Amino acid sequence: MDILPLILIFAISVAAIFLWFRGKYLKSYSEGEVSNLYTVVLSLWLVVSVVFGANFFVLKMPGIFDITIERMLFLVILLALGAGLFTGKVNLRSGIAIELTMMAFILICVVSMIRYGFLRINPLFPSPWFVFITGYLFPFTVYVYAKNFIRDENQVQLIFHTLFFLGIYLSLTAFFEYFNLRQFVFPKYINDPLIGIHLDRARGPFLNAAFNGVGILIGFISGLHLLEKKTGFTKVFYQMSLLLFFPAVFFTLTRSVYTGLLISLFIFLGWYKTSFSKWKLVSLPLVLMLIVGIVNTPRLLSTERREGGVYQLEEVNIRLVLLEKSFFLFSEHPLMGIGLAQFIPASTVAYKGRTPFVAEVAGAQYQHNHLAGILAELGLEGFIVYLTLIILILRRMAQLTGKLPESGIMGRNLRIAIFAIWCVYLSNNLFVEPSKTLFINAVPFLFAGLADGLYSRSSESGLKIPITNKEYTRNYV
Repeated sequence: MDILPLILIFAISVAAIFLWFRGKYLKSYSEGEVSNLYTVVLSLWLVVSVVFGANFFVLKMPGIFDITIERMLFLVILLALGAGLFTGKVNLRSGIAIELTMMAFILICVVSMIRYGFLRINPLFPSPWFVFITGYLFPFTVYVYAKNFIRDENQVQLIFHTLFFLGIYLSLTAFFEYFNLRQFVFPKYINDPLIGIHLDRARGPFLNAAFNGVGILIGFISGLHLLEKKTGFTKVFYQMSLLLFFPAVFFTLTRSVYTGLLISLFIFLGWYKTSFSKWKLVSLPLVLMLIVGIVNTPRLLSTERREGGVYQLEEVNIRLVLLEKSFFLFSEHPLMGIGLAQFIPASTVAYKGRTPFVAEVAGAQYQHNHLAGILAELGLEGFIVYLTLIILILRRMAQLTGKLPESGIMGRNLRIAIFAIWCVYLSNNLFVEPSKTLFINAVPFLFAGLADGLYSRSSESGLKIPITNKEYTRNYV
């Protein structure tokens, strides 16, 4: 039995229960203004979690957690949440169905780790404790933080600007990687062939092309939403910058990222409201994409990944085998699953079905479908709770209809941008296992918290919009 994680969980649980009940019965002062410093800290943490993670700097402490820049900043976020519970800035008195569902899922994960272990049984296998933190605990914490501390237009703009300029950095880095201009790549660990995968693609600081592509698409969506407030030269700059994202998506050489781009464009063209023709905005990049696609049709239809071919079937066969393994393991342990982050060791030992040669050569693999992985590892109860969580979040976005002003960063288009980010996240998760990449999980839950906070405050105040948004309060109240 792993004693240290149990001690930590017990201490955290006692503190969380105490703060929960204090926040539950303390009068909420959440309707007041919140300092922009909370949003600055969160924005800084988002950048650090991508670029300056454990591969950039890590201080290893024997017997306890590794210390990184990202984790030290996250400690500040935790302290802010704790202080908010004491002062009444964090509201736990009403509208907490999503938070309760998160707590139920966390409990399922903890019970699973108590049964099957907190630490990896082999250095080559994923750590259950690490998967729990990066895949669920920290993203859920970001959700609560964003719900309570990101309230007005300036704060929302800061988040979108952070993600947009981070996306520009990822797009430029993708260009340098694809054309082998390695001297311009920063940080240098991106060039290290001994860590991560997809060295032949634009993998960025994530060291994974699929996650790098999601980061690029999040920046793209953020930039599109920011255009509404831009004029003159600034608007031209943003429009030109958005053109960088289209080739960057191709440089990832990843089909799930191509799909995410198509989904994003479909959502924006179909539902995003603008004062001008949206086709004027996207016509140039779409025409360029069409020309490049026609010229490179033989390459795009090839089986070679480096050529961008979508007909490479080896990885498709591997994913089908992984799905078959997941359903087999679920049939063996349908209720509570095989244990969090136990897919690789369990499938290696227990699965005796037929495996294509290409899958045998690939060796032990993560599950490449998030929901199938949850079904196998946490059983039916974990799957149902997590699916319920996703449904509640999407429902909350739909409930924002009619509660936001017609235009502006905090207008009705905000929920369309949030929905687009979630669609990219969920569609990508059909092809990869995201639980070991913190940023990819944190950003969607950040925006889910923002949406829930907007809905809760507008419902409590009886106004069409949050009362902290002064500009729209004057216009609409």
